[in-house]
Amino acid sequence: MAFHFDPRTVLFLLLISQIILFLDISIFIEVITVIILVVPFFISKQFKWGLRIGIVYSLQLFIAFIILPNINNAVLLYPLSMVANGFRELIPGMIVGIYAIKLTHSGEWISLFKKWHFPKFFIVPFSVIFRFFPTAREDYRQIRNAMAFRGIERGPVAFVKQPIQTFEFILIPLLMNASQVAQDLTISALTKGLSIPGKQTSIINLRMTKVDFIYMVIALVPIIIYLGGLF
Repeated sequence: MAFHFDPRTVLFLLLISQIILFLDISIFIEVITVIILVVPFFISKQFKWGLRIGIVYSLQLFIAFIILPNINNAVLLYPLSMVANGFRELIPGMIVGIYAIKLTHSGEWISLFKKWHFPKFFIVPFSVIFRFFPTAREDYRQIRNAMAFRGIERGPVAFVKQPIQTFEFILIPLLMNASQVAQDLTISALTKGLSIPGKQTSIINLRMTKVDFIYMVIALVPIIIYLGGLF
């Protein structure tokens, strides 16, 4: 059975990733940080996501240190620099965000927010928003399947050849369905009693394990290295 990190550990990793974002760190500390943030995917047996992130980050490093120094054309230099340097700075936060969305259930977040006495006006919208994007993604997948069933061309090539038709067949149904999905999710959240005043209980029992505490300490290593001036 795959290990599942506690939401508090995920929040701590998110905090670390944002602190790193504002520090003038070396490439060594950056690589260490990314490795520390990617390892939870492998611990949770999400090998596909871990490999995807690792490949994307490796390509960014390859472009930044191998390709960019040999390019003199500004047309290529600026977009490649944005991908290799600009987007690379956002990678730590994106890694933790992907883990939080893919591997942490919305019920765990709600249980944590109740435990921390967050106000209802925060919990209810969060519950709706957290469930909205996976539902919208499923709607998008069904729309693409319906287009394929009817023999309608789809994908990037179709968007270049017939952009108006692609928008009509994909974007319009998504927008029309988004309002209804948001309303249904809001009703679902209210039906579960999230807006009821008073003390509430949760069937989800959050508990920090030794692995959570150990990994929180490990996550501090990049900041310790930076403050110690080692690299």
